[in-house]
Amino acid sequence: MTRKLFVLLVSVLVLSAWFFCQGAFAQDIPRGQTDTPRIPEGQAEDAGGRIGAEVFGRQGGYVHPFLFMETKYTDNLYYTNDNEESDFITSIAPGIWLAMPANREKLLEVNTSPTSPGGLQVSRMKPQSTRRMQSYFMYSPSVVYYGDNSEHDHIAHRAEGLFQYNMDMGLSVDLMDQFNNRYEINNNAQERLDEYYDNVASLLLSYQPSEKFKFRVDYTNYWLDYDDRANQFRNRMDNSVALYAFYKVRPKTSMFVQYEFADIEYDENSLFDSKEHRYYIGADWDITADSRGRVKLGYMEKDFDNSEFGEEDGFSAELQMLHSFSPKRNASLTAYHRYTESSIDTAFAVLTTGSNFSLMQRFTPKWSATMNMLYYRDEYQGEFTIAGVTREREDDTYRIGPSLIFEPRDWMQVSLGYYFSKRDSNFEVFDFENNTVSLSIELTL
Repeated sequence: MTRKLFVLLVSVLVLSAWFFCQGAFAQDIPRGQTDTPRIPEGQAEDAGGRIGAEVFGRQGGYVHPFLFMETKYTDNLYYTNDNEESDFITSIAPGIWLAMPANREKLLEVNTSPTSPGGLQVSRMKPQSTRRMQSYFMYSPSVVYYGDNSEHDHIAHRAEGLFQYNMDMGLSVDLMDQFNNRYEINNNAQERLDEYYDNVASLLLSYQPSEKFKFRVDYTNYWLDYDDRANQFRNRMDNSVALYAFYKVRPKTSMFVQYEFADIEYDENSLFDSKEHRYYIGADWDITADSRGRVKLGYMEKDFDNSEFGEEDGFSAELQMLHSFSPKRNASLTAYHRYTESSIDTAFAVLTTGSNFSLMQRFTPKWSATMNMLYYRDEYQGEFTIAGVTREREDDTYRIGPSLIFEPRDWMQVSLGYYFSKRDSNFEVFDFENNTVSLSIELTL
């Protein structure tokens, strides 16, 4: 991509934001008010035939279009220890999500990881719902341009859906599917972009025979497919089943026991095929809208089909927590310790300890800031030989970054962010440092 094209894209980003501010909503409407009279409940159109907010818009709505635009600068595009290369990257991601019945909140927040067995970094927490039925669908393509490395320009895709149904007899069904076509910078000191496809499908069945007891069965299917031949040793399909038994100890707190089985099968690299057994005891809490989460502790076993690798076992844990200290301040924390799948063909498994902490502070109705911190440790099972040195690889990765957020309208958010990343490895070739600055605009109806 030429410099002129890059400048043009940034100009389009800024002008688009200006257009929406000046044209789409020409008047500065105070929060909580609309520019048209309120439509009576249950009506889709006003007398003039315009689509009402409960069908299309910010007040609820069946249809929610959105547009995300970002430009960022990074000083180490490939996460390398030397020969660092900087670049500007511009992303434009339009999209739409639908809800039936109408809903103003996005109903699915799931991110897959190609190294996580079953595709999910942490277990799904089924949200409580008083509705009998809820459905949701979202699709978004993302167009990405590189300023100096135009060979990496691409279009990524994401589609996801959710269906929930609650029956009178205490039985509920939750079906979810997410498909991704993504591109990621190779994370092993190789200067390339890796394209892959993945899909996670999950079915949750829960039955509550009494106020105190609840039982749940989860089934998850995950498949991963890399496009480049050099990465096809990572292609695999995971099938997992989890069984839960919950006992309510307080009105908003439940204890549970869990057993989970995962069958991990590689398409070509069958030496890494394995079966995992995980046993947990834990607690879920949803005390108020300001404090909810899950903690579980247990034991895991990873049995490889290849007898040379034998069996790995040990302690396993997971924590998910969201807490609001006040209407203006909240924090979230996610942490886990378990085995993950390897991204390199010389290691048959990775013992990973990960954590992600986020703090949000609101200063005014329009201004807020966040601070995000990430740490994870990867202990690769399998020996490496680099420059005549043979040992197991161990990496510690850190990331910290603040961001400033401005919301001039209910439907618009502008973010200016920075983060610093660093990896310390016992092999120097895998060390890196990275600084990234970003400016993004998100428009949502």
